[in-house]
Amino acid sequence: MLLFILAILGGLLFLVGVGTFLFQAGCALADVPDRGYFRALPLYSATLVVCLPLAAVLIWFAGRYDADPNDWFGSWRIVAAVGSVFLTWGLSAGIYALFLAASLRKGLLIAALELLLMALLAALAAALILVVLAIVQINTRPPLQKGAKGERPAFASWLDPRPASERQPLAPVQP
Repeated sequence: MLLFILAILGGLLFLVGVGTFLFQAGCALADVPDRGYFRALPLYSATLVVCLPLAAVLIWFAGRYDADPNDWFGSWRIVAAVGSVFLTWGLSAGIYALFLAASLRKGLLIAALELLLMALLAALAAALILVVLAIVQINTRPPLQKGAKGERPAFASWLDPRPASERQPLAPVQP
């Protein structure tokens, strides 16, 4: 349980650190005057403190109305997750427009760019994790067992629905 709590705290710390850079990138792409990292950090942190708990409560509350409340990917939770993305986008845009002295349109653009960059970063991280796990799986699996002469390989035996006694042996492979 302690490891789980440490992982969540580390993920939040990573989110704040990287999210601030993505906020700065959104500001740069929306032609809003650049703020330094340490001046952008409180603004992004305030947005995170407002939006993250609200999204979590919305998803938790909607999950109570699923057919199986313990299901992590129930239909109501998915609808609430999509709704929380739009709610986060709107709230972030309002906060950015208020504190950056920019128009609401610029705030919407900054928030949209930030969410898009965060989604792209999450997809990249997931792809990297999947590649690492595939390499680990390839390197740790046992070697294939070779069958006796005329015996089908283990992976092909499920293709033939006949019992093993009725199958014809394979012809030997000619080199």
